[in-house]
Amino acid sequence: MVNEGTPTFYRGGSNFEAKPNEVRIDPETNYVKPTHGISIHQDADRVRSFGGAYKIVFLPDTLKCVQRGRDRGHYEIVPREANLLTYKQYLDELRKIQAVLEEQ
Repeated sequence: MVNEGTPTFYRGGSNFEAKPNEVRIDPETNYVKPTHGISIHQDADRVRSFGGAYKIVFLPDTLKCVQRGRDRGHYEIVPREANLLTYKQYLDELRKIQAVLEEQ
């Protein structure tokens, strides 16, 4: 479950798969850098047009949400620094996310 008191995040559509261009891989270690990931937003209306607003209800402890860009409601799901994940492992962790469609 997402902890009480933490912000609510939404993904546009039910797909939590990361495309290779959405992440950065450290060429020396082959691990996903915790700087770029898949986009989410705090405002359901901002993502609804991308296949519906899916409210994240469970995020594995191996991942975290970081604010990115000028839009203060835009976040990305990235690996926690302590969790060194390959691209395949990152994709496996993303598949563990649970989300429910938020009705308008």
